[in-house]
Amino acid sequence: MFAQQDSLRLSIGKMFDLALENSREIKLSKAYLSRAKSVIEDKTNSKLPGANLTTSAGYLSDAGVLGLGTMPSGFYPMPHFSNSYALQASALLYAGGRQETDIDIAKLEANLAELNVRKNTQTVKLILVGYYLDLYQLYQQKIVYERNLSLSRELLGKINERYENGIALKSDRIRNELLVSSFELALSSLMDHIQIANNNIVTTLALPEHMVVIPEEVIEISEIDKKLVWDAQERKEGSVLTSNLENQEASLRIAVADEKLKLTRSANYPEISLFLSGAISRPYTFDIPAKDIYANTNAIGIKMNIPVSNFYLSRKKIDIASKEVSISRLSKELTQEKVSRNVKNDYIKYREANSQLPTLYKQRELADENYRRITDNYMEQLALNTEVMDASNQKLEADLRISKAKVQIIYAYYQFLKTLGKL
Repeated sequence: MFAQQDSLRLSIGKMFDLALENSREIKLSKAYLSRAKSVIEDKTNSKLPGANLTTSAGYLSDAGVLGLGTMPSGFYPMPHFSNSYALQASALLYAGGRQETDIDIAKLEANLAELNVRKNTQTVKLILVGYYLDLYQLYQQKIVYERNLSLSRELLGKINERYENGIALKSDRIRNELLVSSFELALSSLMDHIQIANNNIVTTLALPEHMVVIPEEVIEISEIDKKLVWDAQERKEGSVLTSNLENQEASLRIAVADEKLKLTRSANYPEISLFLSGAISRPYTFDIPAKDIYANTNAIGIKMNIPVSNFYLSRKKIDIASKEVSISRLSKELTQEKVSRNVKNDYIKYREANSQLPTLYKQRELADENYRRITDNYMEQLALNTEVMDASNQKLEADLRISKAKVQIIYAYYQFLKTLGKL
């Protein structure tokens, strides 16, 4: 598992760089952004004049006529080959601003797609931080268990010597053998959890399955304290809401809803367009007998289309669009409330986790001292074996609590950065 050629030492920063390159979720959000930009180009092209060229060729039968007393009834000969060429062009002059509104909506949706890339990037980063810290904590626990296992084996060796000399009880040897066995079993289980955490990182970063990720030294807690900037005046001025991505998204959705309401209302306005057409066809069939000649007609003018039915059909659509605007505004207020609450809670969690660390260091120092004293007393027959085992467990738990607390502090820091929109 730890073969050098299959291992990859990662820092959190390097892991973020790999995520930007390889994460499938980030790639998908970037694909949506690319599509949104293409939609803007398509909507912009809709303002260009439209043109159609049509041609036809075919067979004409003789013309049948019912004269009704004005001319003899019967079939009159026709040129049997017909063909025509027609060119039609038009340019929209006025449509109540629908084209411009369509373009504005497409631009806003592209902004939403770009924001979604940033949101997904931050989400992937935070997920990876969680996986990374899990792996880091497991490696730290591995060190702790190996150290305690080594101490337990050393103590068991001394107990075996005392037992051989008739000084220690067999029950003492059995208890310590069980302790060593429990450490070995815990270490074996820990290796399985390390492999699971490793697979989570490898899969998210789209790395080869056989790759073994080894965390580099995690950011020191003192460095995090220096990086963490918490200014009450800055929070009062609302800069947190400005940088938070969810709040930015809520603002963009209000703008989209406003533009869609504007688009719905513009459906009541008439369309005015300029048209130009020209056609040449053969034969000339507006005379009997038809003449086998090419006839050309051209036209230019202004066309107006008034959507009369929209005056009574669009009321409900406008009402729906107006409600969408109201919903988006309420949604933003809820988002701001949520962001403000999360920022405060995340900072409190970070501060709480950080404030516990000095106490945990002190507890570990006391547990180490207690283990050393009780072990020495046991060797001098001044303490019971059960006291040694209790001291060993206390020492183990103190070490593990420090490792866990460090991970909680670092994760709380990155969670706080994500809430601020700065991860």
